[in-house]
Amino acid sequence: MNKRNRQILTLLLCALMTQWLVLIHAGAIALIADGIQGSALRLYRSVLPKSSFTIIGTVERRDHTTVYRNLPAGFIHCGRTLLFQAPRDMRLREVADAALRYTHFFRRYQLERTIKEYNALRADSVTRGTIVYIPYSISPRVPAFIRTAKPPIIESRGLYYTGGAIASEKTLQSLERFLAAGINTVVFDAKDITGIVNYRSHVPAAVEFNTHEKRCIDDIDKLIRHLKDKGVYAIARIAVFHDHALYRKRPEYAIHSKKSGGPWSAGAELWCDPTNKHVQDYNIALAIELAEKGVDEIQFDYIRFPTAGDHGDAVYAYHFGTMPKEAAITAFLERAHAELSARHANLSVDIFGVVAWGKEIDIRRTGQRIERMAKHCEVISPMLYPSHFNDHFDGYANPGDEPYYFINRGCLRVKALAPQTAVRPWLQAFRWRTKAYNDDYILEQIRGAVDAGARGFLFWNASNSYDPVYAAMQRLADEEKRKYAERGRKQ
Repeated sequence: MNKRNRQILTLLLCALMTQWLVLIHAGAIALIADGIQGSALRLYRSVLPKSSFTIIGTVERRDHTTVYRNLPAGFIHCGRTLLFQAPRDMRLREVADAALRYTHFFRRYQLERTIKEYNALRADSVTRGTIVYIPYSISPRVPAFIRTAKPPIIESRGLYYTGGAIASEKTLQSLERFLAAGINTVVFDAKDITGIVNYRSHVPAAVEFNTHEKRCIDDIDKLIRHLKDKGVYAIARIAVFHDHALYRKRPEYAIHSKKSGGPWSAGAELWCDPTNKHVQDYNIALAIELAEKGVDEIQFDYIRFPTAGDHGDAVYAYHFGTMPKEAAITAFLERAHAELSARHANLSVDIFGVVAWGKEIDIRRTGQRIERMAKHCEVISPMLYPSHFNDHFDGYANPGDEPYYFINRGCLRVKALAPQTAVRPWLQAFRWRTKAYNDDYILEQIRGAVDAGARGFLFWNASNSYDPVYAAMQRLADEEKRKYAERGRKQ
């Protein structure tokens, strides 16, 4: 080897060594750089005290997680370059599934297609020993999720999304226009009444019963990180006791029938036993997992006993001792709240809208006594959809056509029963049993909530179709801008 080649090789080795040292000491280097920059800025401010810049705390800004530490077998990385060597004959789908969390993709099928394209593969599989390039891999260091206190309860303006919808990049793209119109909160299904856990869970029961087999959120950590980067208050919804998958996987967890001795059902509704310790533990474990992943709030829906079916035929386990339904629901909520509080996550509960009217028959049937539940959650969300009240309820022939009244009166009633707990109603964002469903209908509900002093509101549409909501939010934003301008002129 001649002298020139030795010099080039030496330079390359020095460059590689420098890169390696920078990578392993990135945090310390960044901290030193910030310290130097901060000292320079403080000196500048002492000379020119009227300067307008702000010095940001370096410790908070520089908490990071090393992404590629403890990589699974087969992965090789250097900087942002990620490779995978197949330890056996594998389908490309398996490779994409394993690599997804280390890339900028949200969906596995998109990464699978891109791996095939970038590596010029002809088949949908790779043979043992084959090395494939994983495109669009993420930075070796990403901001770490560290929360030392519960997030504040904001004035939410939120949209509900199914697991399948929130997993779609199309939805995430369309969400941008809603954020621009004033939406600041997203509620997504972590587990709906189907019982499908919509993400890959590590909760032992979810793994054992494979309730996440049909999941549609390929990378929930990335989804949560994306929502937080957009400034969205993220709420994970869990349908608690109305759970078809758990009912079928573990019939012994269901409410039981006196007559048959087998699982009890309310027609097509399949309910697990709210008094069964295993059912409670399963849902609390999912809530804990989601809280530790970084959602701001866990929302419990179907946190009640069934209202349909032959209740005289229902037999409950009562693992915590025989007690009234409202005591069982409250005790479960108290257990869950303690666990989530320890992890600095908020807890909200959805309640039947009619329960706000305080009729004992509704309270005893559902187990939802507002004043008791309020002690163990941060937010109560009454489902005050006007169309869901019976005809002639509270003197109104067609409640679906009285959006202001039912939202306003329902919120006031809940606030009176739970004065220390935030009230944030679900608003009707669908046409059912209304004569004129449009942006005016939406705005009437919003005014009802605001006039009652609610802490924001959430919109529900099962198919996630929110065009009237968007129109209403734009009008509301324009109205707020006009009021702000008028205040400015008066001052």
